[in-house]
Amino acid sequence: MSAALQKVYRLEPNRNVTPPLLSKLHLTYRNVGVSDQQKNMTGHRIAIVDDDDAVRVSTARLLESAGHRVHSFANGDDFLNARLPEELNCVLLDMRMPGLSGLDVLRAICDQDNPPSVLMLTGHGDIPLAVEAMKLGAIDFIEKPYAPRKLLDAIESASELYQQSQAEQSGSREAEKLVESLSERQRQVLAGIVRGRPNKIIAYELSLSIRTVEAYRAQMLEKLGVRSTAEAVRIAISAGLTAH
Repeated sequence: MSAALQKVYRLEPNRNVTPPLLSKLHLTYRNVGVSDQQKNMTGHRIAIVDDDDAVRVSTARLLESAGHRVHSFANGDDFLNARLPEELNCVLLDMRMPGLSGLDVLRAICDQDNPPSVLMLTGHGDIPLAVEAMKLGAIDFIEKPYAPRKLLDAIESASELYQQSQAEQSGSREAEKLVESLSERQRQVLAGIVRGRPNKIIAYELSLSIRTVEAYRAQMLEKLGVRSTAEAVRIAISAGLTAH
């Protein structure tokens, strides 16, 4: 096995692999320790951004052997200029690269709408930079050399966080649409409810009768498709309608 691979993967040398033939290297479930559960997991879309050709190729093959779809880039500029699929779950981002650094690329990723989860790949002594990366929005960092199983587990966790975030954002967008469907008066009544105001106070603040407020409240619940005030409040909060 090539020295470059042994720097990345904590594996014993395989005497059946000729070192120069990296292009013919196959990382199997047995030699990287991929469990049957990981083998059968639904694959994610993963991007690898690393200037080390051997590391990039071997990592891509490891991820593909585990069922993931992989997009590889040798530098940050190529990655940021690429048209990546919206369902990209996770980015493996090397900390130190020529040109744009890992932190530069991370800042650009985090400025995007619905950014994917980012795992930073760091070398020995890069811990301060890794901590800075997490402050900027990276999910975690992995020190080289890393065990294949550790990398696969970290990717799975990062992808789950991304999917949870997507589901929450989807729920927020749906809540925003529901709130936008309300009339101005219905939204004002909902805002009063979120602030904890009783009907009497809402009526006073809006210069309406209590009966009119009750009518708007009933209409608002019907438009939101809920039966209780608590459900209406949850939708309002998800849509960003706060008590302040």
